[in-house]
Amino acid sequence: MKIFMDIKKKRVNLHLIKFLKKLYKHKVMAKKENFNEQEQNLENFQNALTTTESFIEKNQKVLTIILGVIVVIIAAWLLFQNLYLTPKNAEADELMAKGQEYFAAGNYDAALNGDTIDFNGFVDLYDNYGITKSGKLAAAYAGLSYYKTGDYDNAITYLKKYSGKDAVLKYTVLGTIGDCYAQKGEAEEAVEYFLKAAKSDNLLIKPVYTVKAGIAYESLGKYDKALELYNDVKTNATSAQRGIPEVDDIDKYITSATLKSNVK
Repeated sequence: MKIFMDIKKKRVNLHLIKFLKKLYKHKVMAKKENFNEQEQNLENFQNALTTTESFIEKNQKVLTIILGVIVVIIAAWLLFQNLYLTPKNAEADELMAKGQEYFAAGNYDAALNGDTIDFNGFVDLYDNYGITKSGKLAAAYAGLSYYKTGDYDNAITYLKKYSGKDAVLKYTVLGTIGDCYAQKGEAEEAVEYFLKAAKSDNLLIKPVYTVKAGIAYESLGKYDKALELYNDVKTNATSAQRGIPEVDDIDKYITSATLKSNVK
């Protein structure tokens, strides 16, 4: 029995040795493959460096010129910013403040054309300072001032020049363009701009221009589209919008459009 156990033990040891040899051989091969892969990666990297160095050597003159141009552009921009744009912005801001005073006071003629003293008007401000923030804003104020004076064509021209991103003013400008077209009797164009203005998330602006778009639709005989807009205002009205005539009187708009639709 002891002899049998010894033989069995030797067989087990023999299998274990063979297994360990195979495992060792596998590890050696894996290390060799990993080494070869690393060696290949190193060679590829060296080749890439050589190619880059060769490219730089061949194109050194062109690259130097390009780098020089970039440096000149950056330097020119910094000079432009510091020596021209910054002072220009300060001047425009001062003029804008003066124009806003006239606009707030309802003196639209002075706001547009100046006071012959130290302010030449929003139109001049836009023409001469259009590159500045206040100069761009002047286009909106000029358009709004023209609208207030009943000059709808010039109002549209300047309002369309405004390219600012102020969340309130942007949609007010679009809505006022719609007002101009409505005053000119161009209802389809009015609807287009009222609907653009109605995309505002502002609780005060959105319902006003939604209803105005509905009124313009009514003038075109499109009562179904008008009712759709009116019902949207009624459905989405909140307590925060109480006091806005377009919201408070929305049932009247719905009733009126419904009656007109039935007569049609």
